[in-house]
Amino acid sequence: MSHDDALPPPTDERFDSEGRPLDPRAIARASLDADRNWSLWIILAAVLFSVALSVAAGASTGALFLAAFLACCAVVRGVVRGGPAALVVRSRVTDVTVLAGLALTIGILSQIVPVPA
Repeated sequence: MSHDDALPPPTDERFDSEGRPLDPRAIARASLDADRNWSLWIILAAVLFSVALSVAAGASTGALFLAAFLACCAVVRGVVRGGPAALVVRSRVTDVTVLAGLALTIGILSQIVPVPA
């Protein structure tokens, strides 16, 4: 088989555009570089806002906001190719399933767990 007949590079996120495997250590170093990683700051801000909302308006309100944010994260991870570094953990299907499951569970629990008087 000639070079022109070679298979196209894999579309898996673990490979670069030429089909070479990416170095996991380089990926980890890049994801930990918070100064250039806006997605980490957005997630931190959302969690802090959820905590502040829980203190100010009640635990169920804060948990409901967190559930809505997790649902948004699931949509972003499912739609955006590659996705923000803070949301890319495993395969796309696994990430979306976990984020959506957490959103649904926290959302339901925020509404059915009684608030102490």
